[in-house]
Amino acid sequence: MAKFTFDKSAKKKSPKPITKTKISKPKETYDPAKMTKKVEEDYQEEQPKKKRPVGRPKSGRKSYQTVRLQKKTVLKINALENALSISTQDATVDQAIERVLNSLNADEKRSYELWLEMFEKKDNKI
Repeated sequence: MAKFTFDKSAKKKSPKPITKTKISKPKETYDPAKMTKKVEEDYQEEQPKKKRPVGRPKSGRKSYQTVRLQKKTVLKINALENALSISTQDATVDQAIERVLNSLNADEKRSYELWLEMFEKKDNKI
């Protein structure tokens, strides 16, 4: 059998030439005077944000009470709210009550005022 000989020099690759790396220069350098002006402008443009209090609202702003309504009545209130572009159900009901009050005759209005006064006094006792 013939003996194989290997020529190691044929396998060696010559290294690629290394090109000189150019030193890059920044487009803009840090200027403290420019930065302070920029920060001041940004600060003046920003509106101070009001922090909302965490948790439940303070007592005394508005008092709420639960009223039980049938689903049909709630659907009617929601439909009125959307049709008249009113923001809340409370405002919708308030506006509807105001319209009814404006249509009352003198006797009904007097009766309403007496009942309202009685209920307000009763509420203030509790």
